[in-house]
Amino acid sequence: MTDRTARRNFLKTASGLLMAPSLGLVVGEARAAAACPSVVVGTWGGDYQNLLSSNIGGPIIKAEGGDVVYATADQVSRMTKMRAEKGSRRGSMDVTCLADIDMYDMNRADLLLPVDAAEVPNVASTFELFRKPYSIPHIYSAMVIVYNPAKFSSAPDSFNAALDPRYKGRVGLSDILYNFNAMTGALAAGDKSGTLTSGIKFLRELKKNQPKVYPSNEAVAAALKTGDVWMTCMWKARAIQWKKAGVPIDFAFPQEGAVPAVFEAAVPKTSRSQPCGFNYLNAMLDPRAQLGFAQTMGYAPTVKNASLPADLQKMVGFSDAQLAKLLHIDYAKTAEQKPGLLDYWNQDFKVGL
Repeated sequence: MTDRTARRNFLKTASGLLMAPSLGLVVGEARAAAACPSVVVGTWGGDYQNLLSSNIGGPIIKAEGGDVVYATADQVSRMTKMRAEKGSRRGSMDVTCLADIDMYDMNRADLLLPVDAAEVPNVASTFELFRKPYSIPHIYSAMVIVYNPAKFSSAPDSFNAALDPRYKGRVGLSDILYNFNAMTGALAAGDKSGTLTSGIKFLRELKKNQPKVYPSNEAVAAALKTGDVWMTCMWKARAIQWKKAGVPIDFAFPQEGAVPAVFEAAVPKTSRSQPCGFNYLNAMLDPRAQLGFAQTMGYAPTVKNASLPADLQKMVGFSDAQLAKLLHIDYAKTAEQKPGLLDYWNQDFKVGL
């Protein structure tokens, strides 16, 4: 019997069991945890790992009797390891956490197991916009216009403001977000599909205004704080963190729409314990865990039943009208055009800035 068959049979059996009042758990959940003494989660380090531990590992997985081991590395290293382990029976991760575009690449390489409601019941509560057959949407935000309000008479409502000669040399971009910068530019240029080729055309116009490119998101924040730049495009969640840290900024949702930034999780086909991996995915979508990430990192929940306090929802979330304007990314086309964009970004756009 395979791990996935065992998982399905277990869920069918557990579905008819009663609550265990003394534990506050479903008996089936306790038995599932007992069968999952340890789950290996491949993820970033820093705040993200800390929040996985404090909001999922401790209060959910360990409370059920399980344990979590973190395989910390940057996304490129984890993706490389997954490719190298293809076909192995003893992979190094039971769960992998990646941004949506990178996760698409991993699925295209046939490295991920499919996700369904029998294995991850909480996926039924996720927003349809973010659902994928091969991963779960953990948290999300979207690219907004981040600006210094002291330098603008009114909030810029379009990223076309970056082309304004008044802001020559005052627009900063993060090097590692080159694809998000291009898609944001494509939307500003009127391409509702946000294709990277349209983004390159926008970047060519933007280069005339001598923007500054910084090696990291943190370096952009530092430049905003010192006044070296007055404007950028960045995830709303990150902008919230910066504002809390004292960076003199505000942010605005662009009228042309915004590029979503969705962080996902999936179970590799090489997982040594697939049921434990799916159990962890389900815990990631638990409303308690979603609340913790919203409170601490400013990311919006991907589940409809998170029930955030009204003030927190207003700060980290998006209105129905804004959700309707989020770009539906064509991942296949983006993957096809991404190498060309990277060549342009490195060999043309950044040269001389």
